[in-house]
Amino acid sequence: MDKNLEEHIMRDERRLDRIEEKIDKLSETVISLARAEEKLVNLEEDRKVINQRLNSHSDRIDRVEAKIDETDVTVRVINRIFWIVVTVSAAAWAGQFFMNMY
Repeated sequence: MDKNLEEHIMRDERRLDRIEEKIDKLSETVISLARAEEKLVNLEEDRKVINQRLNSHSDRIDRVEAKIDETDVTVRVINRIFWIVVTVSAAAWAGQFFMNMY
């Protein structure tokens, strides 16, 4: 009877060891899941920050484009005035040249 009791105790100890190993594996898995969840939360926060920065950059690009459009109009006006002055000067010079020839 003593032998049966020892065998029963040994079987129970092996069974408890297997259960303990499974519990250890489960706790490691839970820890890994918690770490993964924390990484996902951090990634989501980073994504939100990046989206905010992209929106900010998009707004800045829109403002720069508006300023470029305004500057483009000014440059066109200056360019036309320049060529008008060059044309008038060339015509005046040619008129003066031909007037002095005759």
